[in-house]
Amino acid sequence: MSTSTRQRDALHASLIRHIRQFIAGAILFNQKVAEETGLSLTDMQCMNVLDLLGPSTPGKLAECTGLTTGGVTVMLDRLEKAGFVKRAPNPADRRSVLVSVNPRQLKKINAHYERIELQTVAVFSGLPEDELRAADGFLARLNAIRHTSTPSG
Repeated sequence: MSTSTRQRDALHASLIRHIRQFIAGAILFNQKVAEETGLSLTDMQCMNVLDLLGPSTPGKLAECTGLTTGGVTVMLDRLEKAGFVKRAPNPADRRSVLVSVNPRQLKKINAHYERIELQTVAVFSGLPEDELRAADGFLARLNAIRHTSTPSG
């Protein structure tokens, strides 16, 4: 094995280790925020998905979260009862509903992320544009992989 192959393999291993550390830290931080806001981790991530997507159908939420449609219904029942989401008739399909977040509740959740978001923006501001574009493309490709993978395969 050549030196450059060994160096590349070591770089790959380092990247994987950093990604795993980032994911573990994010999950643990999100769990803490969920507990502080009275939500389960799954319910809070549903709020995050809805924030990213905007008003969505329960079917779209099932697709984006990997939950069953029945699981999404149960989760939405909990979130609606607690005032975190609202269901409304879907103007594009009278057989379905659109789920949207309660902006006041979302603001309470997002307050927990303000400090880390400011720190992240500070890191971004210190990077040249070509590195930001490379990081953006890298993360987009990783997100695309996640949509085609399952935990068991």
